[in-house]
Amino acid sequence: MSKAANKPESVGAILDRLLKRLEIDKKIDEGKALELWAGAAGPRLAAMTRAAAVIRGRLTVECRSPAWANECRMLKTKLVEKLNRELGREIVNDIVFKTGDFN
Repeated sequence: MSKAANKPESVGAILDRLLKRLEIDKKIDEGKALELWAGAAGPRLAAMTRAAAVIRGRLTVECRSPAWANECRMLKTKLVEKLNRELGREIVNDIVFKTGDFN
């Protein structure tokens, strides 16, 4: 057995490993994606949409009407790229647009 195997591990190192295993950092970034939606979408789309949830990289966005959902679908690739650029890594790999009723 090497000396390195006997060396105690710091609490910080243990927590880092645990957080990575639980993908807590990814879940935090998914939450950030919700916050960044309005900026990535721009004022026009942001006024007509709301980021509702991110689950396993899929962002669900509610749109005020089917017409707005269709317009957003045409911009999906650019929106995914913009969100991931602002997040600094690939967190959002798909966006689903659906009609929703929200205030």
